[in-house]
Amino acid sequence: MAKKSAISGEYIITIEDSGTVRVCKIADNTKGALRECAAAKGFEYDPNWTTQQFGAKLIKEYGEGNMAEIGEFTITKLPSGKIETYQVFNNTLGALREIAANVGFEINEKSNTRNNGSKLVDFINAMK
Repeated sequence: MAKKSAISGEYIITIEDSGTVRVCKIADNTKGALRECAAAKGFEYDPNWTTQQFGAKLIKEYGEGNMAEIGEFTITKLPSGKIETYQVFNNTLGALREIAANVGFEINEKSNTRNNGSKLVDFINAMK
């Protein structure tokens, strides 16, 4: 369960009840993200496939049910058939730095990821 969260552009920062910080980025170019996933796995694809065909084939090959995780990416097939992708960053502090630069927040390099993430969430939410 999330203690608090904030959305900044295509990024979602979540502070879990445990204090763990998670940063996701919703892919604005779903087909591009699918291509990146295919390249990571050496998966051959037809460039004429639709996003729905491409995503469904990757999920069938590398996932379970309606979801596949490939590297930092998660691919999900919605009940409508629409494909969504998002990236969960392994380098959380690096992602926080990128978001902070976009919103004018200064990361405290002497502090840890949990503190920086929590303060950044508060900063973003106060901007609304």
